Amino acid sequence: MSWRKGITKLVSIAFAALAITACAAEEDGGDEADMEATADQLQSSPLAESDMVRVRQPAGMPKPWDQPDSTGWFDERGKCGPTAVANTLKLYWIDVSPEEADRKGVHWVIGTMGRQIADYLQKYHPELGCTLEHPKDGAAFLRRELAGGHPVMVWYNTTGSLSSHWVTAVGTRGSGDAEKVVVMSWGRYYEISMKKLVDAWRNVYGIRHPSVVCDEKTTLLSR
Repeated sequence: MSWRKGITKLVSIAFAALAITACAAEEDGGDEADMEATADQLQSSPLAESDMVRVRQPAGMPKPWDQPDSTGWFDERGKCGPTAVANTLKLYWIDVSPEEADRKGVHWVIGTMGRQIADYLQKYHPELGCTLEHPKDGAAFLRRELAGGHPVMVWYNTTGSLSSHWVTAVGTRGSGDAEKVVVMSWGRYYEISMKKLVDAWRNVYGIRHPSVVCDEKTTLLSR
């Protein structure tokens, strides 16, 4: 293979990986994926930004971290994963910034995979008992864990070229078709339809309901 063809191939791989794992950025107003699979095979229904409704900061809850800008040649180092980790740790009264979490390993070559989050938390905060989970019933899993005082880091599909996003789920509101999930993202709190979130989370690059949850309870979610 000539050096020109080699460079061309590397650039193609970089762009393909970027499309698969980039974090969603706020707009104004497992196993690795099969690179040759179609978008439908890789992702279930994506969540649009309009599906996230900003809500007031719940009483007694901390202000979420702002999400740092992506870095890298093609903005391939998205920071939603490190931000979800930092927000989760804040709920346990542990002060770690997204930048620090990123420096200490909460990233993949492109974006963040669930195992990087779980590995980081198991290495630096083993007392929390955090694990990577792939529940069969996403809605039941969220209700159970949040009711038990366990924040859940959720990775789901967003609209765009195979893009995705990590958030920290902290509670539920309502029931039936009106049930909402409250999440921390982009320095704010948002409500998302439970049904739409579970649909977007159901299949992310061929991975079922990728999420990270900790065994340790936080008193903040019971307030």
